[in-house]
Amino acid sequence: MLSDLDFLMRSRGIDVVIVPMHQAMHASFRWLSRGAKVTHGYAVKAAGRAPLLVAYPMEREEAKATGLEVRLAHDFDFDRIFRTAPNPTEAYAELFANIVREVNAGRSIAFFGNVPVQLYHGMFDALERRGLRVHRSNGEDLIQLARKRKEPWEVEAIRSVGRRTEEVVDGVRGMLREATPSLTLGDLKRFVSSEIARLGMVEDHETILSQGRDAGVPHSRGDASARVVPSVPIVLDIFPADRSTGYFFDLTRTFCIGPIPDELQRIHAHVLEAFTVARDAVRPGTPASDYQALVCDYFEARGYATTRSDPRTLNGYAHSLGHGVGLDIHEKPSFTLNPTNHDLIEEGDIITIEPGLYFPERELGVRIEDTFVVTTEGAETLCRGDYGLRP
Repeated sequence: MLSDLDFLMRSRGIDVVIVPMHQAMHASFRWLSRGAKVTHGYAVKAAGRAPLLVAYPMEREEAKATGLEVRLAHDFDFDRIFRTAPNPTEAYAELFANIVREVNAGRSIAFFGNVPVQLYHGMFDALERRGLRVHRSNGEDLIQLARKRKEPWEVEAIRSVGRRTEEVVDGVRGMLREATPSLTLGDLKRFVSSEIARLGMVEDHETILSQGRDAGVPHSRGDASARVVPSVPIVLDIFPADRSTGYFFDLTRTFCIGPIPDELQRIHAHVLEAFTVARDAVRPGTPASDYQALVCDYFEARGYATTRSDPRTLNGYAHSLGHGVGLDIHEKPSFTLNPTNHDLIEEGDIITIEPGLYFPERELGVRIEDTFVVTTEGAETLCRGDYGLRP
């Protein structure tokens, strides 16, 4: 939330945050600039004020469409600076110094987002020579922290992606129910890709559609040439983003056609129970790592290896419980058990819960995942559709 960013800035003595945009859209710039469709510009946020968008003349109308206050780079002596500066680093340092002075919010400045290292390396010293104090982070990203809790309109944007994602999953279920011996994973993948595009979404990363041994490797994309075979698990992990807003959704189901082996049925039942235990336990104001520990307790009590009992395990519970979702597919909060993880589950968070068990050498892998919004009552799923192995 934008109000969270104000709090974070003040608590760290930061007067102005700048998120640059250099040709490639970054989630932090998209969030602060309200999705400005520009290729070059700067989102400028002074503590306690609405963001200012600094744009270039060719894109002034696109910048104004955001509803933010817009200033052109030329208002800050851009032409003279870039004609006379000895190098790009000095030029940008002077431009940013002019912007901060014009904003008149203070002298402490911080940069976040995705920037060309070769351009920004050395700029901090150049800014400090001009009388500014540059916040040097220890790796903490204030924009990412502020994006963690979602505004109501963001929740609805993600819910919309979820509804369309479920439509795609319904289509995959139908194809599996009517599967012929010639059906391949590639056929399913092509259907998923075409439906994602048809429904106004983008496949930012290739959808995971894997079976058998590949299903036992959590992020294996699967062999597109492989024919769908009975009695082995098929993992569908789909995570599209809305083409316009950029918000992601994340959902995983495990299917099996034909006779279901007893071992697969047992493992799936354990994953579903772990999923249910974690989902029902979620409450705002609690450490996210508590839920990873809870699921490790559950699996270890049943004899499975976990990343807590064996951090290098490739079998059993071989990954973390979930993650935040928003303008990035993986956002805060983190569920990891690392001592440096102090993330809390808070009202307004959008999170996934996705326990899984993996045994590649036994051609087994099962994962169940929903996307949730955290409310005062707990975790409210944004998904529909059952969790069963039958498609």
